[in-house]
Amino acid sequence: MEEMSTQEKSSQPKAESENLSEILFKPHFNYQETSQISNSGVELKLGEDAHRLFRHLEYDARWYRMVHVFSWTWQGGSLLDIDDALCHIAASTAPRSREQCLDTVREYGPGNWIYEFNTQAQKRFVKARKLEEEGRLKEASHNYRMASRYYAIASFPKLRSDLQAADSYMQALRLYRKMFDCDASFGTLQELELNTEKGKVSGFLHLPCKDKVCPCLVICGSYEHALTDFYRFYRDYLFPRGIAVLVVELPGLGVSEKLSLTYNTSIVLDAALKELGSLSCIDAHKISLLGIRLGGTACLRCALTNPDRVAALCLIEPGVDSMFTDKALLNALPLSMRSLYANRLNLDASQWENVIPQLSILSLKRQGLMQQSTPLKLPVMLDVVKDAFTSRADVELIAHNFAQLTLNQHENAEYNEFIFRALIKIPDFLCSALGLEPKAGAEH
Repeated sequence: MEEMSTQEKSSQPKAESENLSEILFKPHFNYQETSQISNSGVELKLGEDAHRLFRHLEYDARWYRMVHVFSWTWQGGSLLDIDDALCHIAASTAPRSREQCLDTVREYGPGNWIYEFNTQAQKRFVKARKLEEEGRLKEASHNYRMASRYYAIASFPKLRSDLQAADSYMQALRLYRKMFDCDASFGTLQELELNTEKGKVSGFLHLPCKDKVCPCLVICGSYEHALTDFYRFYRDYLFPRGIAVLVVELPGLGVSEKLSLTYNTSIVLDAALKELGSLSCIDAHKISLLGIRLGGTACLRCALTNPDRVAALCLIEPGVDSMFTDKALLNALPLSMRSLYANRLNLDASQWENVIPQLSILSLKRQGLMQQSTPLKLPVMLDVVKDAFTSRADVELIAHNFAQLTLNQHENAEYNEFIFRALIKIPDFLCSALGLEPKAGAEH
């Protein structure tokens, strides 16, 4: 029987027989509430253009975090479970760090974001373990997947130094592995060790089959994403085509937390390309990249510096230059997104005017990488929301550097609709770019 984490144990009902001495002398932990990490507890005010520029994020100022119910259910959660957790959070009368934000209950207990989603995760974990003991492995796998999803939501936005969130995230990754252990219907999961110049990290390699050489898509999300966010995208759209998927994280996040965020945003991707090229199960000539927002920055940088190793490039709202230098855009970022970036630079998001100049080191234009004398012939698909994260000037820079650019520009798109529409176009683009059969690998 597997050990439960500290948070799993603390989310269990207290025994009625617990006496006063046990209550008085049991250890108490003073964890910093998530919204105070990297912003010193000072209220973060939104810029005037926040809703105009980033309305597609579906950001609600009553929440510190961005609440994406559709995405979480599409990724494997139950709408009823998620709504139950959100209702408990919203209805809580416990003291909050920020009274204007519902998800900032200070103490780990009822109403606290991490506690409520850990509670949902623990229910599914218990059910999954029971089903596994009964030999009902497919049902067990499904419930491990749901438990993993809730632990990942509990960890959001996964800030460095948020110890409770880190514990939840480790549980999310552990149960994601259990999901594959119980059901291999959609291939196998391998934790791939990557050797970067700053130390070892890892990624999750999803293999459709072991007896064939597979093309591979390397996915790098932004700081909002988890390693486990792309399972359904793999299962429904890439597995039937026989495309393997390696999911990696940006420096300073999750399994790459030991790395610092610097101008070299592609440090993990560079190591991934090298490692994949040495694997007998991966076709080294058919390795593609998919990046979202800051992950798109990393993928762009990796493709520009490794043009011979990348077969195709898919970008969803990549940060190029404007996102790191335009004060109007940066002042429009929602509260949690400010914390996400400041946190990895070891800065205080409440002093946002001091953070903005530091972000300019991430600009690919300022690094001199967007000045190709001859455009690369690498096939690129770019999805953007008009005048949001990726500005018109950024799109022009990408078009100048890549001769084979397919641009999909969305206007007034909601976040969930935009991401979904962008993702489902990618498999056919990859098949065309890599010369694959549209449904190759479906027999696996």
